[in-house]
Parts: sequence; C-alpha cells; structure tokens
Amino acid sequence: MNYLSEFAGSFIFLLGGYAYMSNISLKKTLVSKLNYIELVVAWSLAVGFGLAVAAIMGGPAYLNPGVVIGSVIWNGLSIAEAAMYLLMEFLAAGAAIIVCIIFFYDSLKASGDMPKRGIYSAYPVERNIPLNFVQEVLATFVFLFLVFISIAGITATTADNQSLVIGAVGFGAVALLSLTLNSTGFSMNAMRSVFSSIWFAILPIPGKNGEKVDWSYQLIVNLCGSTLGAVLAVIATSLIKARL
Repeated sequence: MNYLSEFAGSFIFLLGGYAYMSNISLKKTLVSKLNYIELVVAWSLAVGFGLAVAAIMGGPAYLNPGVVIGSVIWNGLSIAEAAMYLLMEFLAAGAAIIVCIIFFYDSLKASGDMPKRGIYSAYPVERNIPLNFVQEVLATFVFLFLVFISIAGITATTADNQSLVIGAVGFGAVALLSLTLNSTGFSMNAMRSVFSSIWFAILPIPGKNGEKVDWSYQLIVNLCGSTLGAVLAVIATSLIKARL
C-alpha cells in the first residue's frame, strides 16, 4: 500500500499541475492566459491534495525523488524500497501526462506551432545554468524545510486529521515559494520536471513537432539542484527534530 500511495499522491499532484499548465499554454481552452494567482492556487492545490491522498492511504508521501534519496542517506530507507518509490513516481508522471493528452488532445493538435515542453517540465525565464542551479538548491531546500518542520510541529500535537494538516502545509508552502517562479520555473522536484521530460521525449504527444527537451538544464538544475536541496532539507529537519 505504501508504494500504491506514492503513485496515487504523485499522480494527483502532477495531473493537477499539468492540467492547469495545459489550459494556459494551449489554444482552444477556456483559460488560455497565465494568471499568477490562479497558477499559485492551482499548483498549491495539486501539491496539497497529492500529499493528503498519499497520507490518507498510509504512505510516507515522499512525492519527490530528492526526498527519497535524502531518506536513503539519512533516515535508513533501503535501496530496494527507494527504487520502488522512485519507480512509482516515474510511472505517475507518465500516467499524468497520458491523461492530460486525452483531455487536451484537440487543444494539443490545434497548438502545433506552440512549445509544449513547459507544460510538463519547469524552465526559468532566464537560462543561466550556474545561477539557476544555486537558485534551485535554495528554493528546494526552503520549500521542503518549511513542509517538514511544519508537519512535524503540527502533527505532534494533532494526531487526528493528520492527512488534512499535511495537505494544508503543502498548499501553504507552495503558495509561499511561488515567488521563485521566475528563477526556478516552479520546479523544486525532479519528478515534476525530469521524470516528465523523459515521458515527453518518449510519448507521441500531438503537435510536439520534434520539440526537444533541454537536457543540460533538466539534468544539472532540475535533477542535481533539486535533489541536493531536498537531501539538505531532509538532513537539516532530521537533526532539528532529533533535538526537540
């Protein structure tokens, strides 16, 4: 059930985000235009509900490859368990993209002249890989530190409705970290960007027209940067909780 919960939570998280990005990026939709407040609320709800679903199903609700790796390094998660959690996250990314293709099939076909990789993966406004790497590490660390510390503090005194608390914390943390949108492209999670980029490259997405993934950015910034930030957040919060 833990592995299924990781898949379900990751799927809800990604599907909600990709659906909003599809609405603002493609032709023939009822949204068709970026609204910053809508974007913040959409991604916050997606993350919050994803965390809540995973927690309700009894899982650890990692929903982030960096958190999985951090748990291997610091919290004793086995390599075999970590591999299964990463597999669930990877499959969830593919499933979320496939469902979005089904729902936005006509819009994707009508938007053949428009870039689509940004629907499923995060990219910055200004591409500066050394700076973007540092920004991604910092944004991921602060975001996950807020989530972990808040959940630890609140659930320690409210055993009831923990899944709702976890979802609310996820919502609040994403809303606060939305200020990093310009620099990180709102990623802070290799599942949201790198896993999805792999599926973007593989799947026959309508209207893709040979569009390529920026692999140097995805691997250096969204994989290494977000993973390093997540590992540091796991270690920092574990040390703090051990002393409380």
